[in-house]
Amino acid sequence: MNAAVVKQLILVTTLVHLVSCGKAPTSQLNEQLPIIRSGPLDMDFSFIPGGYFRMGSESSIPIAPRHWVRLTEDYSVQTKEVTRGQWYEIMGEYPEEKCFDLLYRYIVKENDHPAVCVIWKEAKQFIALLNDREKGSGYTYRLPTEAEWEFATRAYTEDLYSIDAPLESFAWYSKNSNNHTHPVGELKANFFGLYDVHGNISEWTSDRLENYPEADLISQAAVNPTSKRNDGFPVNRGGSFHSGPGDIRSDARLFIEEDSHRATIGLRLVRTKD
Repeated sequence: MNAAVVKQLILVTTLVHLVSCGKAPTSQLNEQLPIIRSGPLDMDFSFIPGGYFRMGSESSIPIAPRHWVRLTEDYSVQTKEVTRGQWYEIMGEYPEEKCFDLLYRYIVKENDHPAVCVIWKEAKQFIALLNDREKGSGYTYRLPTEAEWEFATRAYTEDLYSIDAPLESFAWYSKNSNNHTHPVGELKANFFGLYDVHGNISEWTSDRLENYPEADLISQAAVNPTSKRNDGFPVNRGGSFHSGPGDIRSDARLFIEEDSHRATIGLRLVRTKD
């Protein structure tokens, strides 16, 4: 069975699942992604059906072994990274005003570029204010867990990257970025319609760094895994315009101090039903 047929089967299965759950699609089914629903601040979100997948790395990295994960709930992921314009509309200031990173001089101060220099606490403040503004809409916004981020990024793939094409066609990274951010959504999207999951900026998750569990069999799958730690490094994923190919892979785990403003880190939102 070729890849195109597999994709169509996945799309049809997703549509049947939505209808059976009483969820009406709001856009036409197409070759790339199942669902797009419009959100606040001109954000778009792609529907991600829950399921099983193999998370982590095939390498010998002890904190990130390949293991089975099960996500029991459907969720939606912002198709593009939060932009400077979206950040300013909620926060009333640009995040890089607090940035003292050595890469600060490379920040492009245009509203269609991703918000950067966002520390973990400020990402949560942005989300809290957005949720307050959107109260009564029927939706809640948050950071993705690591598992949600990787499942959405992999988009039913097992390879190092979620798109079978030259890196330069879907990722802004050290080779082609000229060492600065680029407008969100300029390059190819993955199968779920998510742009810039590889490169451009690294994206915060809600989890702190922990060793992944051992789950070699699907029957041992970790169910909706989240970090149990109250301290330690928060995890960011996807790599940035400054990263090499190894740090923009689907399985690459990056982490820094939660209060460190970096010109390479921002965020992408998850949306769930209340």
